[in-house]
Amino acid sequence: MVEIESGIRENTVGAIEQFAEIASVDPLVAAMLLSGAIITGFSVTVFGVATLGAVVASIKRGLTGAEEPNQPA
Repeated sequence: MVEIESGIRENTVGAIEQFAEIASVDPLVAAMLLSGAIITGFSVTVFGVATLGAVVASIKRGLTGAEEPNQPA
């Protein structure tokens, strides 16, 4: 188990170093990497909040014993 953890840590650090090396080559490349990170972070946040809201609503509905909402036929 320790070998797996150290391998993951080494791979993560290595990936970060490679991205930093690539980004330091050209400002345009750095801007592209930054914009990709921002877009990815925004997407993860939006979908995470949506998922959390759905889970909380489901738990709340289950705890209060509320019925399913009416669905149009």
